[in-house]
Amino acid sequence: MPAQPAPLAPAEPTRPGPVLPAPPAVDLWWFDARAEIVRPGDAAVMDAGERRRARTLLSALARHRFEVAHVMLRRVLAGYLAAAPGALLLGRERCPRCGRPGRPVLRPGHAAAPWFSLAHSGDLVLIAVAGRPVGADLERDPAGCVCPVNEVLHPADAATLAPLAEPDRHRAIIGCWVRAEAVLKCTGEGIGHGFAGLRAGQPERQPGRIQRVRGCSVRGLAAPAGYQAALALAGPGGVIPRPMAGLPGPG
Repeated sequence: MPAQPAPLAPAEPTRPGPVLPAPPAVDLWWFDARAEIVRPGDAAVMDAGERRRARTLLSALARHRFEVAHVMLRRVLAGYLAAAPGALLLGRERCPRCGRPGRPVLRPGHAAAPWFSLAHSGDLVLIAVAGRPVGADLERDPAGCVCPVNEVLHPADAATLAPLAEPDRHRAIIGCWVRAEAVLKCTGEGIGHGFAGLRAGQPERQPGRIQRVRGCSVRGLAAPAGYQAALALAGPGGVIPRPMAGLPGPG
């Protein structure tokens, strides 16, 4: 896991950031919410909708994790665009299946706007940035039985995972889940339509094996202990994760 960044810097202005990766490379930014402090000036870069969602969260811990994820997303994207985090306009693309609001995107007006995917679970945040549609998912390992989740997976995946012994079955179910969700984020469908029609395949012991699912290259990621993650990139040519260093601190 890359070194953790310094606490969140004041949001304006940003420093020159990294160059947008050329496919099949995908930049991966990891953050630990326990290491971050969100000051009022930092949270102010979120738009009204993000701040409203943060206020609906019942616990201070949940609000903190949400704010870290969304402030860091804006800081990461602003670096690629040489823009101020608070000036970014985020919207939602239409789901290709139902037409409802789907994956988050940068609205038109940002030159060479990158594709991105945000995932957060427990204390960790994962942000993927790419030159074409990308999906990333991150899940904390289960604390208890997750066998009921197997029922929502593709029947072929469920049949493969059901005979496994615990706790291997529990980890395999979550591994299959993150792969499926990464693909659905990449295609823009999201998980609202369910996983039953998408065969993600059983996770491999070595996470780097690439499979083709719905026009995407999908692979597991080496995640910090206690978590599982997966990455999907649209188009041919595979997918190559590129871990990034932490963001610079203030000053």
